[in-house]
Formats: sequence, C-alpha cells, structure tokens
Amino acid sequence: MRWLGRPIWTLLIVAVAWLGLFLISVWSRPALPVDETRYLSVAWEMWLDGDYLVPHRNGEPYHHKPPLMFWLINLSWWVFGVSDWAARLVTGLAGLFGAWLALPLARQMWPAQREAGPLAVWMLFTGLMWLAWTTVLMFDLLMAVCVQLALLGVLLSWRGHARVGWGLAGLGLGLGVLAKGPVVLVYVLPVAVAAPLWMREQRPESWWRWYGGILSAVMLGAGLALSWALPAAFAGGDAYREALLWGQTANRMVESFAHQRPFWWYLPTLPVLLYPWSVWGPVWRGLRHRFGSGFDSGERLALVGAVSGLLIFSLISGKQLHYLLPLFPLLALLAGRAIADLPPPREAGRGSIWSVLLPALLVGAGLFLLPLLPLDAGQPSWMHEISPLWGLLLMAATALALPFARLLGVRAWPGVAVLVMVATLYAAFIRDLAQHYDIDVMAAEVATAQNQGRPVAFVGGYHGEFNFSGRLRQPVVPILVEESVEWAARNPNGVLAVRSDTPPDPDQPGVIHWEPYRSDFLLLWQASAYAGLAARSPAE
Repeated sequence: MRWLGRPIWTLLIVAVAWLGLFLISVWSRPALPVDETRYLSVAWEMWLDGDYLVPHRNGEPYHHKPPLMFWLINLSWWVFGVSDWAARLVTGLAGLFGAWLALPLARQMWPAQREAGPLAVWMLFTGLMWLAWTTVLMFDLLMAVCVQLALLGVLLSWRGHARVGWGLAGLGLGLGVLAKGPVVLVYVLPVAVAAPLWMREQRPESWWRWYGGILSAVMLGAGLALSWALPAAFAGGDAYREALLWGQTANRMVESFAHQRPFWWYLPTLPVLLYPWSVWGPVWRGLRHRFGSGFDSGERLALVGAVSGLLIFSLISGKQLHYLLPLFPLLALLAGRAIADLPPPREAGRGSIWSVLLPALLVGAGLFLLPLLPLDAGQPSWMHEISPLWGLLLMAATALALPFARLLGVRAWPGVAVLVMVATLYAAFIRDLAQHYDIDVMAAEVATAQNQGRPVAFVGGYHGEFNFSGRLRQPVVPILVEESVEWAARNPNGVLAVRSDTPPDPDQPGVIHWEPYRSDFLLLWQASAYAGLAARSPAE
C-alpha cells in the first residue's frame, strides 16, 4: 500500500490521526497547572477585559510572553465559545499545520522528488515529541509554524521568487516574534545567512541582492512586531515597558548564559524526542546512502539549520526540551529525503521493526512495575494509585500494531505504532494521573467565595491557576507563607488556598474543601479558622 507517497492521502490521514489524538487528549485530561492554566488565565483576562494590547495575568500586566497565542485563543473562543478545548485547539491546529507545511517545504527543496514531502509530513507528525506537544497549550508549535513560513520564504527567494519569498520570510519572522519573541531569528537567520554553504545547483545572480533580501525580511518582521510592542509598551506603564523592551531581550540573554545545564545536555535526549524514527534502521541506511552520493542543496539546508540551532541552544544554558521543536521539521525533511531514495525491498526487516517495538514494550513494563515499587519519602503518592493494568494494556496495544506493518507498509508502520502508544497512554495512564492536576472543583469553590464578596488569597507562588477554571472576575491575592496568618487575621471572612504535604484531619473545622494536587494536597481554609489554628500552634 503506497498511500504514503501520495500527498493528498498523506495529508488526509494525518488530519484524521490528529483529530483522534486531539479528542482523546481533551477527554483524558484538563488543562494542567502551572503552565497551561497560566496561559489560559492570560487569555481569559484578555477576553474578560477586551484589552488586546497589553496582556494581563491576575490583574497585573503580563510581559513574559507576546500576545499571538492569546489573540488566537480569543479568536477560537469567539468562534466556538469559551472552553478549555477551544483554547487547546489553537496549539493543536499548529501541530497539524506544522506537519502539513513540510510538504511545500519539500517541494521547494526537491522539486523532482515527489515522495520526500509526504514522507516528511508523516515522520514529523508521528515523532514522539511532536505528537506529545500537539496536545499541550504552549508556544513552541506556534513558533515552529512561524519558522516554517519564514524558511519557505527563504526557499522561494532561492527559487527566483524574491519579492514573494522575502515578504513571506518577513511575515514568518514577525509572527514568530509575536508568538515567542526574537528567538525566532535563531531558527531562521543561520539558514539564510549561510546560503553559500548549502546552495549547490542553483545560486542567486547577486549575493548583494540576497543579503539585501534578508535585511528587508528582518526589517519587515521587526516592523510587524514593533507595531504591537511599541503601543503596548507605552500603554502598559513604566514597569511593563522596561520588562517588555529590555527584560525580554538583554536581561534574558545574560541569564541564559549562566551555565545552568551542561553543553551536551540535549544530545542524549534527542533519540527519545525523535522516536520512533531515531531508532528505525532505514533512516540511517538512507542517510548513509545520501552521504555517499553527496548531499544536495535541500539536505545541506536542513543540516545547516538543524545543526546551527542545536549548537546555539546547547551554548545557551537555560535549556528546555521544547526549545528544539522548531528544528524538528528540518530533521523530518532530511529523513524523508533519505527514505525516499531507498528501494522498497530494503526498507525494513525484523530488526528495524523490533527497534521500534522494544522501547514501547519497555515503557509498558515500566508502567506495570511502577505501582509495585516501594514508595520512598518524597515520592508522589499517585505512583501507587495507578493500576498496573495500564502497563499491560500499553504492551498489548503496541504488540497489536505489529500485524499492520504489512498492511500499511513499513514506511508508515512506525508512526502508527507510536500513535497507538500515545493514544493508549492518554486513555489510560494519563487519564488517571490527571486527577491530581484537575483544579476545576477547587476553582469553583474560589469563584463561589468571590461571588459572596469574600477575599481569596493563595499562599505561596500563584500563577493564575484558578482564574480561567473558575471564570474568576477578580484577582486572587498572592501572599507569602510568612504573611498568611496576618492576612487571615485581617480578613476573617476571607478564604486561603494553601498547599500541604498531608491531607487535613477529618475532624478539622475550617477546611472548606481539599483535594490531591500534583504531588501533595491543596486546602481551602476559612481565614478565621486558619488564623485560630496558627495561634494555637505557633510552631507550625
């Protein structure tokens, strides 16, 4: 079955797989604190106040991220109504469109090679990290789409469509700044500037025009970003202006080089992030074959972009795995091109199939054994609440994917196996685990207290966890632990949300509501009872 070589079929099948994965993820878990609930809080306040210029979180200007994702969430809410799933649809669709964009990129990189594009679409979408992040409300897939648009513009300029190409590159750069900041330049500029390294069979008539085009794209992107940033900086006040125009650039750059993680930290994680294609034998055989033939311009472009990005992020000490996501389309394109040249009989044998199956089976075995391990101090209690049957289910589901290898073709089968694994994890293990992150009931209690005119405070670091889930219309007061007793004494009718490593005594008066939260417990106290308990137990 050769559907993977046909673009329209590949795009449709990826869309169907994406829809199933999105529905399973929305059904199996709520928005997770603290990141997803924080971004939902910002989008909710934007919706509530109608201030689309200066984002706010818990009543304060929010300078940590640009507004593009919050704008898109509000657009989704305007179309579908305010809900958790409509917000998560924004980044979910970014994952789908990002995978689809590998097709036009491949067509510009290899016009004569028709199978590389569909293969790259499938390999990108079914990579473990891309699949996982497609269901997460964060900025990186949105950034990846912006990077791909900019790279497509670079490729169009290379192919002789300079005006359209540099315009698209500038649009991608500007949207990238609005999505996550100037870091978009790290993903795009090395490819454009290092063009002499990767251009082989076709070169521009004038390098002066080429680099002038790069400059024009950067200026267009800067103009697009500044059209929001400058009005927002002046509307948000002095502190917001300082944080937005300086703290998000120079200060972050200085902090990023504080050597918090070693240079090599990304390297051992890449095989996991790129699974199953990182362990699939045909990819490596195809790359070896292409290396022997001499990499073409498109392959060199992919290598320049991926290696330079990895090198830069390795030098920056503030490392996070998801920073690498916008580099994954280049790696998928490189792998798709390598696989497209392999003769079908050599594509995969038993060893390649088991290299994909074995890690999934080991994950299932680990989930089976996890609840049976002794619980040490400091380990979360949920480890023993997970049924070992989920591990058996994952192993069985992965093994059942094996008969589809011949039906789907060995090119498609590794991606199907990972789709089955991720869907099973969501429907089983993650659905059970998510109960410790579901704050909807607690947020409803907070909303009830506020609607009654009672002040609400959160003891410790508050990141807006309740604002969207409770549809709050007033801020929650963040206070330090050492301020909690004094605040409770001043506001005896108020309510305090307090984290604790132990559940409350069943006979303890004053606890309005409590529930497991992450690795410990979250308690909602009547302020007068909290102050009285602290007065009786000064040591606590």
